Amino acid sequence: PSRASFLIGKHTGHSMIRGNAGGENDFSLPPQEQTIAEVLKEKGYHNYLVGKWGFGGYETKPSSHPLDKGFHQFFGQFTHREAHINMPEWLWNTTLSDRFSDRYKQIWLSKNVDASMEKCTNNPESCDFAHDIYTEEALKYISERAIESYIQPFFLMLSYSTPHVGSWKPDRRTTTWQDRVHKIAPVYTCPDSFEVAPDVRRIEECRHAALVTNYVDRDVGRILDSLEKHGIAENTLVVFAGDNGPNGEIRIDGELIHDLATFKSTADQRGGKREVFEGGIRTPLIMQYKGTIPGGTVENLPASLEDLFTTFADAARATHLVKASALLDGVSLLPTLTEKQSSQIRREYLYFEHCNLQAVNWKKIKSNPNSLCSWAVRRFDGWKLLYNYLDGKYYLFDLNSDPSERQNLYGANPELVSSLWSLREEAHIPLKEMGYDGQVEVW
Repeated sequence: PSRASFLIGKHTGHSMIRGNAGGENDFSLPPQEQTIAEVLKEKGYHNYLVGKWGFGGYETKPSSHPLDKGFHQFFGQFTHREAHINMPEWLWNTTLSDRFSDRYKQIWLSKNVDASMEKCTNNPESCDFAHDIYTEEALKYISERAIESYIQPFFLMLSYSTPHVGSWKPDRRTTTWQDRVHKIAPVYTCPDSFEVAPDVRRIEECRHAALVTNYVDRDVGRILDSLEKHGIAENTLVVFAGDNGPNGEIRIDGELIHDLATFKSTADQRGGKREVFEGGIRTPLIMQYKGTIPGGTVENLPASLEDLFTTFADAARATHLVKASALLDGVSLLPTLTEKQSSQIRREYLYFEHCNLQAVNWKKIKSNPNSLCSWAVRRFDGWKLLYNYLDGKYYLFDLNSDPSERQNLYGANPELVSSLWSLREEAHIPLKEMGYDGQVEVW
């Protein structure tokens, strides 16, 4: 749902996608929604998606293929299921073309036919790690497009799966869900001094640390260095964003794969992935725009991923190409980034909604949304109203004095609750009213 909000510029109260579909399938992006890639394409940008797509793309009617959503090229994995395979036997390598074969071209990774944890960690060179392949492809693309950038600008969406859980084995050899919930890091260290709680798998935490530092952090640095090397850093807006809070729920044989306490993954905020407490919705948003954004700036303006749609359109001078029917929720952050705060549009609130396994659980959600959907209104003055379906409770927090959401004030201020509730009514369109009726892949 977070990536959908970025692509279509709407929060999850106005988007049809409010959770993962569940099961083996993915949601298609609704055909009536305009994506930021389509806007940039119309402006003349060359658009490339590398990594995870997650919105179907083959055997979908109407098509939800990345090439039909504004991208000229796609290199990676179409589905959530595919993206759990970190040592894949093949990847999609598709190009916008009149030839059907170009839309469904694959590259084969023969090293991974017999991939396993033992093989890939004992000799990392004997396996092809999807993360590494994506990084090399992104660097290659930057090198190629830098030469053309003064003629045709480009938009690169590098969608890593790391440090998400995944599988050491190729898809055809995964037999149980446990095969898909490991931290996959071929190169890592696990020093004797590293300590974890008794119910945590120590080696998985060591690999988690490696994924964050030895892979994601390292490779973001390589991409920034590449922009410098090719002389295009000063006219390139770079955004690093997380799509949800960390997951501290998965256990195998009673042991946690990742404990939120090990690295203080939520900075002591309450909650995590699939929750609308601060630990589930506060994620990194780091930008570089050399010569425009002063280095080391910390900005406290509340923002969400739907704001990136509008920001990118504004930066590309393409806001006139956004359809009037789009009804965007996001606002451009460009005034703040360019130190023109006086012209920054400030929304009154942010809104978040999450429906657990939306398609699989649709009958329950349809009859009683509160049974499986959580939501939160986060007003810019620091007050936050929240419903948590896991315990069936309403919460009211003053984030100014209680940023970790420990003191529930819901029963103490009915007038404030009423005021925030009116914002919830404004932000939330029931899925049934939007025309959703449990579909997956076909809208």
